[in-house]
Amino acid sequence: MINNINNKSLSCPVCRGRSPKLVTEKNGWTYYRCRPCSLVFIHPQPSPEFLAAKYQEYLPDNEDRIRDWRLSMEEVIRKSAQLIEKERGPGRILDVGCGYGFFLDHMAGRGWQVEGVEISPLGRAYAARHFPALKLRETPLPDPDLPSNYYEAVTLFYVVEHLPDPIRVLKEARRILKPGGVLLLRWPHSTPIVRLLGPLGRGLDLYHTPYHLFDYSPRFMEKTLADLGFESIRTTIAGNTRPRDRLGRWSSMIFGGLGEFLSRVTGGRLLLPGVSKTTVARKIPSAFPSSPKNQR
Repeated sequence: MINNINNKSLSCPVCRGRSPKLVTEKNGWTYYRCRPCSLVFIHPQPSPEFLAAKYQEYLPDNEDRIRDWRLSMEEVIRKSAQLIEKERGPGRILDVGCGYGFFLDHMAGRGWQVEGVEISPLGRAYAARHFPALKLRETPLPDPDLPSNYYEAVTLFYVVEHLPDPIRVLKEARRILKPGGVLLLRWPHSTPIVRLLGPLGRGLDLYHTPYHLFDYSPRFMEKTLADLGFESIRTTIAGNTRPRDRLGRWSSMIFGGLGEFLSRVTGGRLLLPGVSKTTVARKIPSAFPSSPKNQR
């Protein structure tokens, strides 16, 4: 497939930059990196119908694996809650892509009024069964039924890399946030490791092909949010996941722990490449920028 694509005819889905650089190929899907804005994107992008069908099987339905999922995310959940509460006290919070509802259950325990969006019937059914007080929605963003200037916080954990149109969803998050409301994004930063490993890393499939439509850099994420009307934007490394398998768990603890330490002691100036990032931003209270640079 690589030899049959003329990358000069490709353009970045966000900034429209041309002649992207090839990153890797997996199972007929190719990832490119935009030179001007650093965004990594899949080509061709899967159709909405294909993705809708694939995501019905994305979440595990085995109780043991679900329990492992929660244990894996416990530290990330706790530290993300602390980041939000440094900016804003308890109020209304919407978790987009809330999965089984673990983060919302944690935030409810901290006094927040919680709501979630989840397109997976499996995730919604589990959350409704185990956390019946949660208010769940199945309509993905943008959702015209959601009121503007309503939530104190909106969160997306490992969601933005899956969105066919991330700019549109981030604009919607800004719309439904109150002035000064907090947006928190947790996202993988896989490209530095993919590029470092080269052909040796193809068997790892760090992009979870074709689920990850994009891979972001801190520079791209922070500039995009600034252009869309956010302020006080900072990217950090806040906690690490604890996968079930021993190799994955130790790798996450070592590199995630090192990345978090370096981020903390340098005030966020040094962010270890390849480690998942957390970006926190506040909605600018003023009107939406008249001509956001990343608007599609």
